Amino acid sequence: MKNTITFLCLLFAALAIKAQNKTTIAFLPMSYDEQSISSNEAKIIQETVINGFVSSKRFTVVDREKLEEIEKEKKLQRTEAFMDSENTVAEGLGKGASYLVDGSIIAISNSEIKKNKWTSTINIQIRMLDVSTGEILHTETVNSVFTPFNKDIKKVIKPYYSKDEYKRLEEKEKLLLDSSSTSSEAFNLALIPLSDNIIKATRALFPLPANIIGWKKKEKHEFTFGAGTAAGVQAGQIIDVVKTSTITMGDKEIERNEVVGSAWVIRVDDQNFSVATLINNQKDIKKAVKNGQPLGVLVR
Repeated sequence: MKNTITFLCLLFAALAIKAQNKTTIAFLPMSYDEQSISSNEAKIIQETVINGFVSSKRFTVVDREKLEEIEKEKKLQRTEAFMDSENTVAEGLGKGASYLVDGSIIAISNSEIKKNKWTSTINIQIRMLDVSTGEILHTETVNSVFTPFNKDIKKVIKPYYSKDEYKRLEEKEKLLLDSSSTSSEAFNLALIPLSDNIIKATRALFPLPANIIGWKKKEKHEFTFGAGTAAGVQAGQIIDVVKTSTITMGDKEIERNEVVGSAWVIRVDDQNFSVATLINNQKDIKKAVKNGQPLGVLVR
């Protein structure tokens, strides 16, 4: 027997983000097996997913369950009793979503690997649908497996941390990789990478293109790019460095973004600008810059 809970469905269009207009998204019921998953666990997963996507600042979130209440309030405020009231419901709150996501919690695995040592893994599946057609645009399975930075990334980012900051980074990685003393503690820790992985999966499907504004003269591997807090860019993100070109296919011209390397976001300066440093392929990328080849980034 299955029950349902509301699940956040989020999607965005890259061009809309560039124009600072966010795609409106909504909730659909997410199913789970109530014999193996408690309603409390399902609710916590839902809230974690929602909070993760909201914090990305890339979407206008519409709670589908509240739309009916909003519409009722709007109708009430159109009656004579409310005609002179200034406290009307904003019309934008009732705007329908362009995209929906239907999904399910596949499994929550709490395992006691040895006495008083627990690990937890959460698996969910989401389906992205077009509201106007009902067509399934994409199906994605996301889990709570934590992937730490590899040695190449750590080598690049270490100089930007103080000793205490880098120590905290290592402690966080150790915490998320180690087992826990209770199953509930293990479950709570699994929620952290689950939220991160959902955001990564969504961004990978719909990456945000941004221009490289300029390169630092002293720190030659550092550059400024045109995306900031308004697009949900966060310090510590990994972004792709791409070579841009236009390909003619038949009577159409298509923009191509060829990934030539990766970079790590050092800091976010404001709503529109951030600074990153190259992780790999520094020589080839600097050669491309010297030769005047057009380069940009994709924020995933």
